[in-house]
Amino acid sequence: MQAKFQPMLLLTINNSIGNKKKHLTVDDLCQLFDKKQDLSNREKYALETIKTEASSEELSWFSKDYHIPLSKIKHALSANFY
Repeated sequence: MQAKFQPMLLLTINNSIGNKKKHLTVDDLCQLFDKKQDLSNREKYALETIKTEASSEELSWFSKDYHIPLSKIKHALSANFY
């Protein structure tokens, strides 16, 4: 059985989440960059993990592969959600 492709950014996030039931999907991650408010604790944790653990290359690759403007990703990461 072949494993389904997962982008590096998603692997970085899910690697830091111990409970596999709480892992994000590619769709979850794409939708996260469209949210303006009402983030769940899991989404807040994902954004914080991206800020502290993801490389700029991961962000760039995800942006290109999933057609999400890098400016939208950077805006989500700059939000103060606490």
